[in-house]
Amino acid sequence: MRITRRLSILACTTVLTVPVLAMEQKVWAADSTFTIEEIVVTSRKRDESLIEVPDSITVFTAEQIEAAGIRNVTDMANLTPNMFFTPTYRPSEMQMTIRGIPTAQGGEAPVAVIIDGVQIAHPTFVNQELMDIQQIEVLRGPQGSLYGRNAIGGAINIVTKQPTNDFEGLVRGSYASGNDFRGAVVLSGPIVQDKLLFRVTGMMRDYDGQIKDQTAVRGGRNADFDKSYIAKASLLLNASENLKIELRGNYLDQTAGAPTIEIVNGQNSDNYSQSFLNRNVMTFDEREIKDVSLKIDYDFGAVKLTSISGYSKSVANLFGDADFTPAPILLQQVDLSVKALTQEVRLASNDDGRVNWLVGFYYQDRDTDNFLQIPFDDGTGQPGGGFAIQSFDVGSSKSVAGFGSASIDITDQLEFTVGMRLDSDKRKSVDAAFAGSDAGETFKSLQPKVQLRYQWTDEMSTYASYGRGFRSGGFNSFFAVGGADRGFDKEISDSFEIGFKGQFMDGQLLVNAAAFYTKFDNQQFFFVTVDPPSQNITNINKVDITGFEFDITARPTNNLDITASVGFVDSSIKDFDGTGLYIGNKAPQSPQYTMGLTMQYLMPLSDGVDLRAYAAYMRRGPIYWDMANVSKTPAKDIINLRLFLELEQWSIGGYVDNLTNARYPTQFGTDAFGPDAHSRVPSPKRQFGVQGTVRF
Repeated sequence: MRITRRLSILACTTVLTVPVLAMEQKVWAADSTFTIEEIVVTSRKRDESLIEVPDSITVFTAEQIEAAGIRNVTDMANLTPNMFFTPTYRPSEMQMTIRGIPTAQGGEAPVAVIIDGVQIAHPTFVNQELMDIQQIEVLRGPQGSLYGRNAIGGAINIVTKQPTNDFEGLVRGSYASGNDFRGAVVLSGPIVQDKLLFRVTGMMRDYDGQIKDQTAVRGGRNADFDKSYIAKASLLLNASENLKIELRGNYLDQTAGAPTIEIVNGQNSDNYSQSFLNRNVMTFDEREIKDVSLKIDYDFGAVKLTSISGYSKSVANLFGDADFTPAPILLQQVDLSVKALTQEVRLASNDDGRVNWLVGFYYQDRDTDNFLQIPFDDGTGQPGGGFAIQSFDVGSSKSVAGFGSASIDITDQLEFTVGMRLDSDKRKSVDAAFAGSDAGETFKSLQPKVQLRYQWTDEMSTYASYGRGFRSGGFNSFFAVGGADRGFDKEISDSFEIGFKGQFMDGQLLVNAAAFYTKFDNQQFFFVTVDPPSQNITNINKVDITGFEFDITARPTNNLDITASVGFVDSSIKDFDGTGLYIGNKAPQSPQYTMGLTMQYLMPLSDGVDLRAYAAYMRRGPIYWDMANVSKTPAKDIINLRLFLELEQWSIGGYVDNLTNARYPTQFGTDAFGPDAHSRVPSPKRQFGVQGTVRF
């Protein structure tokens, strides 16, 4: 009754998540109807209309990704209610928060990220340039019944563009503040007409950076420089009418500045009028990623068999200052290597009957080497004279899961969906620098999900759901056990949600709303201690999360599109460690609310020539960074603008990201360097740019 009452109150005051509009920009000028195009999603591993899926989903189509200038998952999250994605102290790490559920640094993400059916094996693979993307689907709420462990807060399904049967291509270049050069080339076409098709994509970035050190750092580069190269390739074989085979590969080579950690106190923690970066050594992070996947679909008629195999490897090496002062005291060397092999096999119904079902099996074998050395500085910015810390943590994870789902049309209007997944994750950790550091545990959980959807009309539906989420536990570095336990426990959440989806005014207005309540056990939280020096993950016993999301998309004229969204989260600590400590405080690392407004107007100038104007306003609510609720970042406003002249085969224009130069910490560590000496990673500065694209 208490849960029902909370959801009922929220339902009266709230609204939902609406998809970002699917826009075919050349259709606008010629089509006489204002109707918003139907959006098809694959979130339940089958093609469905968005309005039919009983989940809170935001969708970005290829046209919207280009119109908004979305280049990475952070850009995408800024336009999604109740999401907060930012890079951490190094490019290969991401802080991901969804519906009040954060990432604990060094732990697993609260979101499953799937690219072309392959689930990303580790957060280090997430922060890459998004290019040549067909669609992004963001599902909020636990998705473990289909996507497994770590989908405790949701899932992001990224679909890249497929090879084409007609030869086509794209060349794009841009220049922006900070000497930021970007270039991209895409080629697609047939090798054997109708049978064997290819697609290749190449990208590069050469960025000097805009964030300067307060003192002159050796090396002559800004703290946030980035030089990276990405190559993607795919082959599609239509072997027969029933058999389709897709092979994809990806390669990334990156050297970037990191970590941009500042030491600040309580008085200047929100002061960005000057730089507090003050190091004697230029810090850089080198990263190389290789991954390949193979997808095989065979259509038997009544059922379809799908096999998805993936292999990925990432090697990242960081070197730089460790005391973050001009004095030659400490340096750091961090090596992170991740290798993963994944395999998923599923069998799904292939008809449009009253029952749609699927069953599947998933396996992942992952090895992680996380080596940390803190050598003393010899006075010249080089290691010398021993080490303050040495840790050589070798970890492994072997995960297996069986899952299934069935949707039953009880009546023409009423659909009942039940899903179930059992995950087992066997983990081990040993530090080669310490004898007796061996640790191991198997984390298991059953993840059920039950949904009920009522389709009032073809344009309006309501739903109610319950789902259990699970995020695997793990182990802190052995040297850190003086500050925390060696292991941290798995997370379990029980989430209840009600929602509404509707299309009104002859298809010119979409309205989506959802309210949710989540009971959280053992929420993982990252913190830093100085004495002893360590970085740890611990568990908060119990956290309650209540919230809502509301979104509308409107097309008042054939040339104007408007979206508006609001997301709110109240994340409250109910029990920290069995004592009265922190009870009633807000759980850290999550904005209390998000707001967004986007407008796009297409002005026909002449036959085949259009002027496209795009504006996005985003407001991120206050964020507490610690469990004591001492460190707080106030609300921030971000404005992005874009203006482009477009023809059938080319476009040229300019943009500005973060027009008002809003600054905030992407990471904040309370008392990380001692009392009232906090660590802060500053956000990017305002950036002006121009971009040109040629299609053929």
